[in-house]
Amino acid sequence: MEVFVEKVEKEGDRYYAISSNSPFYVDYKGGQLGDRGYIGNSRVLRVFEKDGKIYHEIDREIEEGSYEIEIDEEHRNFVKAHHTAQHILSAALHEIAEINTVGFRMGFEYTTVDLDVPFVNDMVLKEAEELSNDVVKRCINVEEVLVDREDVGRFKLRKPLSEKVEGKVRIIKIGEFDYSPCGGFHVKNTGEIGVIKVLKQEKIKGNLTRLYFVASSLALKYFWKYNNILRNISKTLTSSISEIEEKVSKTLDELKMCATKVDKLSSELAKYKVKELKKKGNVYYLEGERNILRYIPKYFDKEGALLVLYDGRSYNFTSTGGYNVKKIIEQLKNIYGGSGGGSKVKGNYVSDIDFNRLLEVLV
Repeated sequence: MEVFVEKVEKEGDRYYAISSNSPFYVDYKGGQLGDRGYIGNSRVLRVFEKDGKIYHEIDREIEEGSYEIEIDEEHRNFVKAHHTAQHILSAALHEIAEINTVGFRMGFEYTTVDLDVPFVNDMVLKEAEELSNDVVKRCINVEEVLVDREDVGRFKLRKPLSEKVEGKVRIIKIGEFDYSPCGGFHVKNTGEIGVIKVLKQEKIKGNLTRLYFVASSLALKYFWKYNNILRNISKTLTSSISEIEEKVSKTLDELKMCATKVDKLSSELAKYKVKELKKKGNVYYLEGERNILRYIPKYFDKEGALLVLYDGRSYNFTSTGGYNVKKIIEQLKNIYGGSGGGSKVKGNYVSDIDFNRLLEVLV
């Protein structure tokens, strides 16, 4: 196969080979990832349409002209598996709970489907996942059926045909389980998918639910990843994997108790550290540990003063009258840069300036 590169554009460190026609499938056309491969010796990183032309982002500059192309079949098989898996999962959700898919987007880390409900019950998800994997295990043939638009009514489509579709209609038929009009890539047999695994769901705008899933080799990668994480946590906590949840819960409870004790001790220490405040004019200042410093204002009783506390990274200001903290922080940012903000009486300023240089502005 060949492609004729009409023009090559450079934007920053990116190169685009532009053609009127291309054997490379465009990214996210119908929600699926596009093709990857090579144009000559240049690797294709992504493909998109713009102003009626096909743009191939490539990894090096090339000249205009005709080039032999190579499609990455391993990547295309990845796309086929995930696209067919989406058909199966969407059909399973529709069959079990009459939930409709209104959006689909494939990625390298996971694939998502957007559903027309605000929430999906966990039991429904479990049933849909089980039904989907049953369809995979049954090794059902996946067929492409081309029909005239007026003959579409003969098929029990899961979703209505778009009014934009003209001429012949391509229907993807998964046995008698699902009929869906689609122009993307699909496997020849559901067994090629291997496994479908739902990862999570989240609510999105428009009262919809977004479902995340993986399939095929990507599902196996997730299993390996999660298994390694669980084994490492199990080793760290010196517990079996089955005991991890209980051990983590117990550890978190202990950490909360420790945090409460640290807060109480920090507050007690602050009573004594407040006596160590240094003074320059009406500015009182102290450097120290953050947990202790945050309790200092509680015990600071000087009127008409400015309290400045520094924890090694940021300055905390408290005014008890006569100082506008917000203006002080703006002035410091204008002089030294940094970031921060606050109100008239309290604020925070983050900067690496020396404490003495800061005091020069305040006093």
